[in-house]
Amino acid sequence: MTDDIIPKGQDYLTTIRSDQYFEILPDLLGPNMEIFKETVTLIGIPLDPPIGNTDTIMERLEDAVPGKEVPTRLVAFANMSAAPIELHGKGPLAGYYDLYVTLSPSKESPGRSIYRRENKDGGTFESKATFWPLFEFRPLGGGRSIFIDTGKQNVPGFPMNIGSAGGHWSTRPPTEHAVTGFRAKPFFYHNKIVITAQRDGQTSPVIPMKFAGPQIAACAKIQAEFTNASYGGVLGRQALRTTKLNANREIE
Repeated sequence: MTDDIIPKGQDYLTTIRSDQYFEILPDLLGPNMEIFKETVTLIGIPLDPPIGNTDTIMERLEDAVPGKEVPTRLVAFANMSAAPIELHGKGPLAGYYDLYVTLSPSKESPGRSIYRRENKDGGTFESKATFWPLFEFRPLGGGRSIFIDTGKQNVPGFPMNIGSAGGHWSTRPPTEHAVTGFRAKPFFYHNKIVITAQRDGQTSPVIPMKFAGPQIAACAKIQAEFTNASYGGVLGRQALRTTKLNANREIE
């Protein structure tokens, strides 16, 4: 393998902040519920089992040649609302919920990336992906959660086409605590990665969005770090339980 070849592997990231617009129709929420149309601020939660404070794993599926597209996929994703959200309606399901967002267990979230070298240790990249999430509305007072799998149910705006450009990758970790993995051959990120989605091209072909502005998602991620009792790492958080066992790990 030459020095120019970029090996396949997995990259580990953690979310600083993500602002995501949702338009959930009443029939997906339950009897006598109202439409939920709101921009929600999301934060990352560590994966279970934890890999430092990793909440997102992106995998390169093939060795890449600089300047040529390589297929990728999201392997894991775990975000939750930074504050509870309120569902309105006249039925018993109206009230406050924590919103959890993971990957759909019924459809892959594939993507494509182009890597360019600036030197022997790294360079820049451009990426795009089709994002199929699973939503869980978990009631604050306990009770049954509301699950919406965009891989099976028609939700306006999903799947979402997300993209990032101008990010920098490196084969050298930015700190001694940067997350790596056995045989994963990860890249490391020294700066913020900004991922966005515009409304154009995002509209569901079955159920069009009605209330969205031009930008429906903006997310900032950084290199994931290992955390332990003596070192909190970057944005280290308490590990919270995830919505569904193995939902981020494999397709059913």
